[in-house]
Amino acid sequence: MVDKQLQFEPFYPDVLGAIAGSQKVSFEDVLQAAVGLFPHRAYLNQPVEVIVILQNMIDQNMDVKIGLNLPNKSQDGTTVSVQTPKKVVSLTMTPGEVGVLRMPIVAVAPTQPVDNLPVQVAVRYRSRNGKAVRPPTRGAPPSALSVSPFKLQVLRDIEWITPPRNASSENIRLTFDVAPKRLPPLKQTLKPSYEVLWSQEQMRSEKRNILGKMDEARLLAASFTRTTVYDSLWHMVDDTYAARGLPLHPGEVNAITKMLTYTLDDHSTMDPKYKVEDQRWFQVLCQVLAHDPAVAQWEPGEIVSKYLFEPTMYEAVLLAFTLIRSRVKVNLGDRAERVTYANRVMSWLAGQIEPDLIYIYLPLALGGVVVNHQVTWHSDNPWMVIDGLREAYRGRVRLVEGDAMEIFDMLDKLLEQGEDELRRSRILR
Repeated sequence: MVDKQLQFEPFYPDVLGAIAGSQKVSFEDVLQAAVGLFPHRAYLNQPVEVIVILQNMIDQNMDVKIGLNLPNKSQDGTTVSVQTPKKVVSLTMTPGEVGVLRMPIVAVAPTQPVDNLPVQVAVRYRSRNGKAVRPPTRGAPPSALSVSPFKLQVLRDIEWITPPRNASSENIRLTFDVAPKRLPPLKQTLKPSYEVLWSQEQMRSEKRNILGKMDEARLLAASFTRTTVYDSLWHMVDDTYAARGLPLHPGEVNAITKMLTYTLDDHSTMDPKYKVEDQRWFQVLCQVLAHDPAVAQWEPGEIVSKYLFEPTMYEAVLLAFTLIRSRVKVNLGDRAERVTYANRVMSWLAGQIEPDLIYIYLPLALGGVVVNHQVTWHSDNPWMVIDGLREAYRGRVRLVEGDAMEIFDMLDKLLEQGEDELRRSRILR
């Protein structure tokens, strides 16, 4: 439901991302977690906490079970004893809830000093089908919390673990060291604890804070021009695609960056139905300013690269489909299908699905060809996009087949049209 005052319904804040950054594990699109322990080196009889932050991504309750598998032997076969008051903790999370679970463990005799004792953390969950209340990629940080900022800072200091890409995200391996010193046996009873960091009740405060920043966000959005954001976007495109398994040719980077720049800068002047409040990147900008007003003093390119890249990518995918649809004789799907595809690109950006060559071209690089002659400035040479994509085309077309071949046929036609537009505009090589 759209908030009448805001004119949009914001996503819930990415509390987990504000704590653990990119060191988080995704379970489909319904649950995210960060897993770590503290301290990493402990004495005999000194408790260690296994810490799990859980973030419900949907608008439904979720049943979660966290289990521990503790070692009984070290790597050299020596007997060890690691105890915990409860190996499995079950809890029910409310819609959109974010919380931190602490499960204490302690090494006791006959354990000897040893490094890298393994602890397996198993995450299991069950939920009804629900609507996403957070994007799969990084989202806006929170401006309202159920706990003090000090508690959040303590959690930021934890070393969170990201499982290897080929490992199961539902079974996460941690290690800790037992130092050569013994403390007296514990007298107090250890027990697990769970604390809510953010709940739906905070959304009312979030919206009020967002509303107070909308006018400032509109002024700031006007500074996102091709001269202020292009370079930052170029580096983000190049680095992000490479990190997600799709290293780009220079022409591909240029084309995608032009499409993203058009989304931020030119779209508002080219589309009479344009409303900045409808843009996901603007909504995130409002949330970011509510979280930290000092961001308004940053350079535009820095704001876009740190906070707005993923929502700009989402809007650029939808806009690029609209731009190329009238130029190619191919069924590109209806609005719902294009939104589904945009969400798939977001899941790839979040590292949840495997890379696919089509995420380069359909529709972003193709859209970049369409807007190439419009997104220019004094030092820009639009022919570099055309020539660069021709070169990339020759390198990639030998390796593609099936649906991807149809995309390259579209690219070939759009490049011909792009060359004609540059000639008609008398833009020289």
